[in-house]
Amino acid sequence: MDLWYNFVDFLTTLLKNPELETSIAVFKVLFLLITLSFLVIGIWFKTKAGFYAEKKMYYSYYFNKNKKTDQATTLPLKELKDYWLQLGTRLNMQDDAQWKLAVIESDNFFDHVLTLLGYKGESMGERLQKVLPEHLPNINDVWRVHKVRNSLVHDATYRLSYNQARDVYDTYEKALKQLKIL
Repeated sequence: MDLWYNFVDFLTTLLKNPELETSIAVFKVLFLLITLSFLVIGIWFKTKAGFYAEKKMYYSYYFNKNKKTDQATTLPLKELKDYWLQLGTRLNMQDDAQWKLAVIESDNFFDHVLTLLGYKGESMGERLQKVLPEHLPNINDVWRVHKVRNSLVHDATYRLSYNQARDVYDTYEKALKQLKIL
């Protein structure tokens, strides 16, 4: 029991030592500064995360292009090609309803491909805004045919000709080839 009292007496005298109190105060200040610096660094990284995500999206096309892995492992290319060819058969029919459906489905298909490629956004318009001309040289043509699709869907009086439907399909096909999907 004496040992216990001696230990408690030692601790109480040690804690009352002014040098120890200043040492503890210095350590408290140091730990507070370290904590604050980690907090500031964490907030900085959180704010810059959007910047780096944007840069990653910008350069991802080039990184993926230079990779030695087969792109078919990340995208179902065969299924996408088969669906696209099947969609093109709608244009061979003599029914303008099929042409309209081909335009709408080709636009939806291209939107789906943009989503698979990692472009983010609430709508196809937002995703198209993130596509860089270096990645898709005919981006202006894609915008043009997307507007045709929007007119078709939102304007009940819009008349679609076969040539317009063929132009929409061909423009999306060219864009898909530039994106290395077809």
